[in-house]
Amino acid sequence: MTVHAKKEKRSLSLLLIATGVILLLAGSISLLPSITAASEVAREGAPSDFGEEALPLRPTVTPPPFASQLTPEPAQLPSTSSQTPNVLTRREPARQPTAVDPADSIPTRIVIPAIKLDAPVETVGWHIVDGVSQWDVPNTFAAGWLKTSAVLGQPGNTAVTGHHNVGGEVFRDLVKLKRGDQIMVYAQNQLFSYEVQSRRILPESGQSDEVRRANARWIQPTTDERITLITCWPYTSNTHRLVIVAKPVLPEKGDKSITP
Repeated sequence: MTVHAKKEKRSLSLLLIATGVILLLAGSISLLPSITAASEVAREGAPSDFGEEALPLRPTVTPPPFASQLTPEPAQLPSTSSQTPNVLTRREPARQPTAVDPADSIPTRIVIPAIKLDAPVETVGWHIVDGVSQWDVPNTFAAGWLKTSAVLGQPGNTAVTGHHNVGGEVFRDLVKLKRGDQIMVYAQNQLFSYEVQSRRILPESGQSDEVRRANARWIQPTTDERITLITCWPYTSNTHRLVIVAKPVLPEKGDKSITP
């Protein structure tokens, strides 16, 4: 083999080695998010799901005559992985009158002793990004009541969302809740008590629209009375949605440990 051929062979070998190193580095970089998520899962203990299964998908209904004048309600769970403006862009039709004035049953405060949480609750709607409706989430230490969900004390699903790693981190420790933990929600000075019944960790980031719509079953209307809390998980990657469902319980007589 000539000296020139040897040099060409050596150059080719070096080129192949360099290419392999570049591909290895590229692969490592692409794996960083999953590695970060995996380490976070290991640190947080990867909580196991418990409780009821997801609700069946509700049937499609014919939109009302004024629907063309409204921006569509989001068909996916709220994203709490980044801060979003609290701008309400939809004009809501009036609720049907009930025995209780709904305005007196809108959540204004949430207290969860198990995670030492005591925070205000704001009423939120949604905004449009690139033609897609997205739920608003309070950017301060406050939870947000989805204004199309049920009010307190009435049959239906009261949906409340909050950030867990930005904007005050109001729901940072929500993942620590266990079955039977107490959740107290106030409408001004009126107390509504609930017990945690289920906790679900749902893959959301990078999932198909079909999967994300299926995840949103957790905030659709129900015939029973319940409250559903939603945030992102885990703390460093926000790849999943955390969903907590709690059902109403009667407060103990004379229990004044938590006061408005």
